[in-house]
Amino acid sequence: MRPKYAIITGFLGKLADRFAEYQPARSLNEKFELAKKVPQCSGLEVIYPSDFEDPVLLKKLLKDYDFQVSSVNLNVKAEEKWRFGSFSSSNKKTREEAIKYMKTAMDFAYELGCNLVTCALLNDGNDYPFEINYINSWNYAVESIRECADYRKDVKISIEYKLSEPRMHVIIGNAGEAAYFCEKVGRDNVGVTLDVGHAFQSLEVPSKSLSILGSTGRLFYVHINDNYRNWDWDMIPGTVNFWDYLEFVLYLKKIGYNSWITADVFPQRLDPVKVFTKTFEWMDFLYDLADELEKKNIFEIIEKGDIIETLSLVKSIIKS
Repeated sequence: MRPKYAIITGFLGKLADRFAEYQPARSLNEKFELAKKVPQCSGLEVIYPSDFEDPVLLKKLLKDYDFQVSSVNLNVKAEEKWRFGSFSSSNKKTREEAIKYMKTAMDFAYELGCNLVTCALLNDGNDYPFEINYINSWNYAVESIRECADYRKDVKISIEYKLSEPRMHVIIGNAGEAAYFCEKVGRDNVGVTLDVGHAFQSLEVPSKSLSILGSTGRLFYVHINDNYRNWDWDMIPGTVNFWDYLEFVLYLKKIGYNSWITADVFPQRLDPVKVFTKTFEWMDFLYDLADELEKKNIFEIIEKGDIIETLSLVKSIIKS
């Protein structure tokens, strides 16, 4: 059984960094048109608030193009008011505004039938020593997300961790911190978005992070991309860390993950349609290889503790 694939709408529009602009600005309709050209794509991760300027139009486009919503992505980093943080801000009014945004995104998630909001607190953190009160910032974030979780228990909140960017030290920077954050919030509808590229950037073994989050019931959502572990380059998955990705897919199957797998890939200088098509082709290829490993009882071989035998098995399915 193959997973459901989705694309984040933001990667179908204007793409730029501090040096250059790579893709032009596109209307919501144009983004849908591009996504429809990707054969394997059946869902979109839509962004609040930017994609919700006209909710009626958004719902119409979803129906006309026959797309499901994989998640509502709450963006609390793009607007100027979030530059010193959102849910962890020392400014109470800023925290209240972030909570209001989250509650609205949760309402839209319910209306759109996905019942999931994913959010990366990327402006929450610090750049310099002595810049923030770490204890207060952490507690503010916990209390804020807890209030949001209690607002409606029929919608899940999925926190996406990342080591850095735009903050040099993001408040929730790795899988362990994300899992601990969820435990401190103490609500069943709060979990984690595992972005594989973020795991690489944090020098994690993605399969290990996946297993820990999955076994504790905190894995809600998955973003796929790749990088060289030195920065979040958002490349086509498996093109750099092939073996890690094969193991990751194997463990996705083992823990029974059956939710969306969403492309968080930066097309940059390339054709977005070709990039996302290749992204899902690579994932299908990895799933095919994982199927072969399962047929050969890979986990029984692993339990023997003989890595040479295990590697020989992996090589055999690649060679065939």
